[in-house]
Amino acid sequence: MSGMLRRWLLGTLSLSLCIMTTGCWSAYEIQQVDYAKAIGIEYKDDMYHIYVQTLDFSSVAKSENSSKTADAPPIWVGHAQGKTMSLAMNELWRASQLHIAWGHVTAIVMAESVLNNQHIKDVFDMLGRFPEARYTTWVYGTREPLLDILSTASIYNLSPLDSILHNPLPSYMENSLFAPVLSFELIAKHNDPATTTYLPVIALNKDLWLQNKKKHDLFLIEGAFFERMGEKLEYMPRRSLPGYHWLVKNMRRAPLLIQKSNVIYGALSVGLPTIKIEPIIRGENVTFRINAKYLTALYEYLVPMSYDEMTRISEATLKEQIMETYRNGLKQGVDIYGLQEKLYRKNPKLWHKLSGDGKKLILTEDSIETLNVHLTIPYTGKYKRKV
Repeated sequence: MSGMLRRWLLGTLSLSLCIMTTGCWSAYEIQQVDYAKAIGIEYKDDMYHIYVQTLDFSSVAKSENSSKTADAPPIWVGHAQGKTMSLAMNELWRASQLHIAWGHVTAIVMAESVLNNQHIKDVFDMLGRFPEARYTTWVYGTREPLLDILSTASIYNLSPLDSILHNPLPSYMENSLFAPVLSFELIAKHNDPATTTYLPVIALNKDLWLQNKKKHDLFLIEGAFFERMGEKLEYMPRRSLPGYHWLVKNMRRAPLLIQKSNVIYGALSVGLPTIKIEPIIRGENVTFRINAKYLTALYEYLVPMSYDEMTRISEATLKEQIMETYRNGLKQGVDIYGLQEKLYRKNPKLWHKLSGDGKKLILTEDSIETLNVHLTIPYTGKYKRKV
């Protein structure tokens, strides 16, 4: 074969490859795509029910370039049911008018009926098989209708993405009562029999914010679900968890009232905890020592009192709230503070023996042997303390 012919064949082949490989044959125009942003799942009447919140491209982009006076962006919610989650999803696709993109999902909401071991495994088994699925979606439990949760608009007619459902961190940084959970964190804890699975509860509130004197539903976190020793997840409302956040290591800030004999002296903002939980093993008897230190700021000072008295009252209040939460957890068979995991890390053999491989709660009201709380108040705002 001559050199001229060889060059001609190579050129023709290269040109053919360029023609065949140009373009994205499976691409969709952005106006032809539904962007799934949240998924709701419940189980009733022996059927899985799936709710999908979808937004068009203009609603997604509204977060960065929007007018607060514009009309509220439309929220579409699809609903389908099936004997399995996959069948329910296929039923939803059957009536889908556009291609649904799943790579942008930022929130998964599970109804209380799904929150047991088998259903949670089914949920993440199905979602994990999707090539577009991500393990960095926020996960919530709820006791409210999923259609209401997924249909709620944001404040100021902003994109629905500007809300606690899709972005819980700004709210948590201001009031760190219940930490948000990513899906990989939930999966890791749920697959570990020694840990306590925790899931924040998302709810709707109609009273805290008004729009032109009219009530407007907005999201808030109102309690949490905790795993009951290898069984279903138990719901605990906020009023039953007054001290839960005090032993969460990444707690940013939370309020604490300084009160004695019905007299309110002021209020602190408590944060930046240093927490150490140590299991004390005496034969087959296990107790726990808890040491917690906090830095606080004095943001409200109503009645003068000494620094020592202020810290003493505050530390006593923290201890009381921590122990009240602990006892409330025991009543529902829940290891609120994950104490048994500390034993598992130190002596897994003893943990397996006492807990029956994670099927039995080994804690009692006397399991916390000592609880030491130390609180300092280095910051008093723009004003100096009067005493």
